[in-house]
Amino acid sequence: MEIPFVVNARKDTGLNNSKVGIWLFLASEVTLFGGLFSGYLFLRIYADYPWPERTLPILPGLLNTFILIGSSVTVVFAWAALKMRQWRKFQVYMSITLICALLFMVLKGFEYDAKFNHQAVRILDDGPVNDFAIIEGHTHYAKLDHGEIHHADKNDEGAFKQNRIAIKASELTFALTRPVHDSYVTDLIEQAGGEDKFKLAASYAVKDPESGDEVVILEEGAPLNTDNLDLAEEGFIGGKSHDAKIRTAFLKSDWDTVRESGNQDAGWKVVVTDEWKEIQRESAEKMKGHLIGAAGSVTYTIDPPLLFHFDPDAVVNHSDEQLRLRDDTTIRGVFDVEGSSLPMAVDGIDLRFTAQRAVEEGIDPAVMIAGSWILEDPDVKKVWDAHQEWLRAHIEYLDKKSKDKGREGEDAYVPTESERYRVNWDQMVSYQRAGYTDIYQKAKNGELKKPNWIEGFTGPNHNNVEFLKAFPEIVVPRDKIGFESSFTPKWNTYYAIYFTITGLHGLHVIGGMIVLGYYLFFGRKMYESNPEWLANRVEIGGLFWHFVDLVWIFLFPILYLM
Repeated sequence: MEIPFVVNARKDTGLNNSKVGIWLFLASEVTLFGGLFSGYLFLRIYADYPWPERTLPILPGLLNTFILIGSSVTVVFAWAALKMRQWRKFQVYMSITLICALLFMVLKGFEYDAKFNHQAVRILDDGPVNDFAIIEGHTHYAKLDHGEIHHADKNDEGAFKQNRIAIKASELTFALTRPVHDSYVTDLIEQAGGEDKFKLAASYAVKDPESGDEVVILEEGAPLNTDNLDLAEEGFIGGKSHDAKIRTAFLKSDWDTVRESGNQDAGWKVVVTDEWKEIQRESAEKMKGHLIGAAGSVTYTIDPPLLFHFDPDAVVNHSDEQLRLRDDTTIRGVFDVEGSSLPMAVDGIDLRFTAQRAVEEGIDPAVMIAGSWILEDPDVKKVWDAHQEWLRAHIEYLDKKSKDKGREGEDAYVPTESERYRVNWDQMVSYQRAGYTDIYQKAKNGELKKPNWIEGFTGPNHNNVEFLKAFPEIVVPRDKIGFESSFTPKWNTYYAIYFTITGLHGLHVIGGMIVLGYYLFFGRKMYESNPEWLANRVEIGGLFWHFVDLVWIFLFPILYLM
């Protein structure tokens, strides 16, 4: 049966089925993105911590804005070419649209990669007042060499980010009460250089439920591998299952005994009676000979002890003598303080939260900032002192601007919290270019030269030798790290929303590319059978593409410029 109004419009509405459908779909899309934008604005307005401002590089976002606007124009040209029955022009314009979409995604890829490789650390100070200072930068790379961690180049084989927790381990205990992560075991074996470096401390055995004899599952001295751990887990699970059935059977028998005695009280009244407690004691004695009681862990020894390093996300907690992984694996040995430190090149100093905390504590922000741990580093202190010189010149400039405009009191121009308490990477580079001398005078004369948009295309470029001179090297001890993350949703609400909205928008771009690409590469048959049909489909796809463009036009100023 032919469905009416697929191509031709209804006379009463002037619309065909497809156009009605796309408008209904776009209405639902408006509610989706409208909710996300509204949520972002409310979270920003009522944020109880310093909200990130202008943290995204503007140039990639600006280029993407023009790219999407251009693609919206070319998709209209492609539709017009079909209406004029010009297939070749349609192919050209639609190809340009898809190239623009691809360029958009490539630029977003560069931007995402920069965020994934940008590190941030909130300092945990053990002083009288924890100031929660934040430093941003790039971590160095390292590799294991004969059991020791050494600096390495990013492209070296086996290189990893030197953001690790290290321990010289002599003993590992794997909990069988929850599944062991095979990836952890594989990584341990790889770091040790072979499974034979681990020896099972004692045989793992369980009782045979029929004979009561012990059945050895793993012999003492067995090497560490996932197969052996799977055998131990199967033995433990089998033993627990058997014991659960035994306990259930005895418990059922105990309740039968209570009912046979004529006690008809509710269960909660029975279990507090002396009669029930005596029945339970007798059952416990009888069960002893029937339970397998499989051990819930296996322990391996490492002789001589070896150095292991772990991603911080894999570690739940650690002390001087042990650390525990997320699968409850316990590693005992000597905690490597130096190997667990986080070396990084600092390209951002954020003391806004420190100032906010100081006000809450009734302390002068300058006093709390002066006592911050990060300013104990002379190179970081040099950057901060240079920033104070710039700030002094900036305050004088704002005072003069206020007088020229006749603004006084609360209407006068004052530095923002970001200008007072945050040093961005481009400011660090400008101080370096000025040689850290006469910053106040050079700032007044407008002689400080920041990197241009091209130099900072995706943010601080740590491959630029000049920039690296401006970024202080600092080593953060593990006990000073209160919280650390790359610039991902884990770091704060801003980046959680940024990746949610831009990621969802990117999926829409990919979806639009697939649909429009289908019309370009597989639409010839539709064009030859009924050109108006294909034109109708391209028009529908174009409406969706215009919506994708419109969403980005809202995204760019909200996330990049505010």
